[in-house]
This record gives sequence, structure tokens and C-alpha cells, in this order.
Amino acid sequence: MKHSERDVSQKSLWRSPAVWVVLAGISVAMHIGKLPPAVPALREELQVSLVQAGFLLSMVQFAGMFLGLMVGLFADVIGLKRCMLTGMMLLSMASALGATAQTPATLLLTRFFEGLGFLLSIMPAPSLLKHLLSGERLAKMLGWWAAYMPIGAASALLAGPWVINALGWAHWWLILSGVTLLAFYMLLTQVPAGITSQAEGLVSMHWGARLRLTLSSKGPWLIAFCFCLYSAQWISVIGFLPTITAEMGISATSSGVITALVAAVNILGNVGSGFFLARSAKSVARAKEDKEEALLKANMREDLKRQEQEQEQARQNPWGTQMQPNQGFGAYRSSPFEPVQAPSLPLPALEREAVQTSTSTPAPFVQFIRYIVKPQGMSSRLLLMGFITMALGGALAFVQVQGESLPVEWRFVSILLFSCVGGIVPGTLFSLAVKLSPSSECVAITVGWMQQCSSLGQFFGPPLVAWLAMLVGGWQWTWGLTALMAMVGLLMAVKIALILMKEQD
Repeated sequence: MKHSERDVSQKSLWRSPAVWVVLAGISVAMHIGKLPPAVPALREELQVSLVQAGFLLSMVQFAGMFLGLMVGLFADVIGLKRCMLTGMMLLSMASALGATAQTPATLLLTRFFEGLGFLLSIMPAPSLLKHLLSGERLAKMLGWWAAYMPIGAASALLAGPWVINALGWAHWWLILSGVTLLAFYMLLTQVPAGITSQAEGLVSMHWGARLRLTLSSKGPWLIAFCFCLYSAQWISVIGFLPTITAEMGISATSSGVITALVAAVNILGNVGSGFFLARSAKSVARAKEDKEEALLKANMREDLKRQEQEQEQARQNPWGTQMQPNQGFGAYRSSPFEPVQAPSLPLPALEREAVQTSTSTPAPFVQFIRYIVKPQGMSSRLLLMGFITMALGGALAFVQVQGESLPVEWRFVSILLFSCVGGIVPGTLFSLAVKLSPSSECVAITVGWMQQCSSLGQFFGPPLVAWLAMLVGGWQWTWGLTALMAMVGLLMAVKIALILMKEQD
């Protein structure tokens, strides 16, 4: 059954099988957020060091760091639903085995297999949604999919402290294993099988050609690097926030609520980016229609004016109306003895304006500013806003002046802004993956490359932050590392904007 027919059969978006795909992603993302509340308990029971805790946070991304591109390439081949189910089963089993760990090394090993299951579960989801829905319904569901990580992580961060305090971290691992198994069952029974791009004739290029085309293009590299820098910052701050608040004397339950709230506001950024991008797309389409309509009206006015001039000339000089063979429309003779001349007609108003403006080219910086303030530059504007806010938010949250930090309330607000406004970055990057992919057949590979680089950032980010904190004896220099990442991301965002400007021209 084609996806268009499936669309018609669904009376409501929330009754669509696509909902179960998003819920499956949320259940998988809970395994990312289950560890931060457990770090204090793990340090006490398993004698986990701060750097080992950083690797526990990031080990779930180890598989994605090396296999994200390949999984994105071959998920279509083995079947999108089958790939998700395999990953969810592997993740559930690894989580159950992790509950029996007695050493940090064993827990690290199970986290690696959790990461592999996580990768297999989430990579096929955007393509699966594309086959299940279309048009505006697809856009809405993709907006929710972009928020699967903060929703799942916030849910685990909120519930984790209560469960760990009551039952212990091992039972928390087992509970989430059961949640993933439940999502596995619903995906198995509610989502149609046999959905692939090859089956529906949407892919014609060989996988090797698609891979080469993607990796030889600049756009996929830029958005993937941006995703890497964003992920490294976000997971580092969110992952160690329970530990930081515990060191400030805040209880484990309150610390979990604070961390969950910080993760939850990231959802606003994800959904907000889709809202702003949709509005800008409508504005661009409306402006294009208005321009075409104005140009058509201007041409009609010029045609009427030209016809009136020809009629006036015909009344004044009947000889000038005699047309010779192969004469163009509007050719005339002022007398029978002169050669045929084309009328000198004025350019339409919009074309005259374009000719006048093209003669004076503003400076590159002025062109850049003009572009990002227009609706066409909304995606670039969102990326710039996101990285600038993350740099400022991280600095205000952790910087110390003469050994004193900002008041706790201001630090909390700074971290909220860091997560909330920073959340517009991944949503914008997912939309840019479609624009900057070298071909419509390479979108899945581009997303896979983004995910692989995101995993790279999430793998190295927490250990680097933990190492810096141990080196200086506190978290006061954390802001320097996150701000450096944000500034490099800002540079990448500028390069992306320049590419989009050239494509617009």
C-alpha cells in the first residue's frame, strides 16, 4: 500500500501509525536520560569516578559515532520497521543486563550495546514517517519527532530520582527495559510492515553513488559539524547538572526536577524552530506570488500603453501599419521608404527597478545582514541565535569572578535559556538537511551523517568537561569549553548562510 493511500485511510493524525513511531523514539530516548540521576548512586555503589561517569554518559553514542552513516544507508535495505524493532529489542536486553552490573567496566559494556540499539531504533524513523504521512501532516509529525530526545530525556530525568531513591538504580534500569519492550510491541502491531524506499520506487541511484555524492558535498558536512558541536554542549551540561546541583547542596529529588525542567524547555526550542520555519516558508511563498502578480500587472499596463501608442500611430500615419513578412510584433515604418524598426518600449516597472539596483552592489557584510533578516534567511537566523545564546547561557551559568558565581536564580535562568533557545538548533538542522542534501535520494544519508557527527560530539563532550572540572578543581571553567564550541558552531552557521545566499541568487 502506498503512503498516499495510508494517508487517506487515517481520519486523524493522532490515530496514525506514525504516532507509535514517535512514541517508540521517546521510549528509546529515556535510556539517554536515565543515567544522570543515577550518577551519584553509581559513584557510591560502584565507585565510579567522575571521568568514568562522563564515559558512561557518552558511551551510548559510541556506536553512532562509527556506524551512523552506514545504518542510515542500509536501514532502507533491511526494512525500516524491522531495523527499528531490532534496535529496540537490543536496547531492552542491554538495559536488563546492565541492571546486573557489579563493576564500571561491565556497565560501560552494556551501555555500548544500548547505544547500538539506540542507533538502530532512531535512524529509520524519519524515513518511516515520510512513508506513513505526507504534506502538512508529515511536517507536524516531524516537528514532534525533532523533540523526541528532550521529551524522553526529560521524562527519565524527572522520574529517575524518585525510582532510584525508592528502589535503587538497578530497578530503574529494569523498568526502562520494560517500557522499551512495551513500545516494541506497539510498533510491531500498529505499524505496517514492508515499507522501504526501494519498494515504492523512490530511490534509483546505487548506494555507493549516493554515499559519494553526499560526502563530496559541502552542505552535509557543515550541518553535521554544527550538530556535533550542539550535541557536545547540550549533553555535557544536562548530563552533569544533577551532579553539579548535588554539590550545591540540593536534594536528589529537587535536582531531578531541575534537570528535567532544563531538558523539557529544550522541547520548546525544537517545536518553536518548526513554527518559525513554517511561517517563513509561507512568507516566502506569499512574497513570490505577490511579485509575480505585480510583474504581470506591470506587463499588462505596458502592453495596453503600447497598443494605445500603435493605434495612435496608425491613425496619424496609415503607411506605418503595413507589415512585411517575418516582421516581429510591434515593428513599424515611419514612412514606406525607411527600414523596419522595432519600437522602443519602456521596461516594466519591476524590471527597471531590478536594472537600477543591480548596478550598485552593497558590501558582503551588508548583503549578509539583509539576507538573514529576510524570511528566506530564517534558518540561518535561528542557527545564529541558538549558538549565541548557548555561549552566553553557559558562560553566565558557570563563570566565577573573584571566586564568586552568580546568584543561584540567575544561574538557573541562564541554563534554562541555554537549553530552550539552543533547542532551535537541531530542529533547524533537520530542515536544512533537506535543503542542503545534494539530491532528494541522499536525504537519508545526510541525516545519518548528521546523527553520526552528533554521536561524536555526545561521546567526547562529557569526558572533556569532566576532565576540565577535575583539572581545575571545579566547574568554574566549564563555560570556556562550551563557549568555544558555540563560537565554532557560529562560524559554521555563517558558512551555511553563505551557501544558502548563493543558491538564492
